[in-house]
Amino acid sequence: MIINNIEFARKALEFHDTIAVSQFLRLHDAIASDKGALNWHLLGSVDSGGKMTLQLQVQGSLELICQRCLEPFEFNLDIYSKFILVMNESDIPSEDDDSGDEDYLLADTQMQVNELIEDEILLALPLAPKHDDEDCSASDKVNALKKPSPFAVLQGLKTGKNQN
Repeated sequence: MIINNIEFARKALEFHDTIAVSQFLRLHDAIASDKGALNWHLLGSVDSGGKMTLQLQVQGSLELICQRCLEPFEFNLDIYSKFILVMNESDIPSEDDDSGDEDYLLADTQMQVNELIEDEILLALPLAPKHDDEDCSASDKVNALKKPSPFAVLQGLKTGKNQN
């Protein structure tokens, strides 16, 4: 889908759809499976200060590979991003001047919505995806290999639990 993001914001247009995970080519290396679909919602608006904005919401789940046990697991996505449209890069405040956590997007008459969605998904992925400790099969193996703490042994001696 290609939109003119300036007109999209000015006219306060709104789109929502479902997109197959298999459509995101740059995402393939980061996921275990490209099966499934994600729901997305894009809303254009002009805020009270006259700034044109786009709001993107992406929800669904991806199958990632746990970096501890190398087994696949389901990672839930719930992304909300708000972008302020600017006409050129010089309109983007420098990091020193920028007081908020606002994201900026260049005005574009041929903006690829799928690329924006894929960018936000890639930014939302963890650097080292892993199961929760209780769900990961590798955590059981790590716990079995752990030696008892020497301080725990000393504590046992101190309280008299380890007397012969």
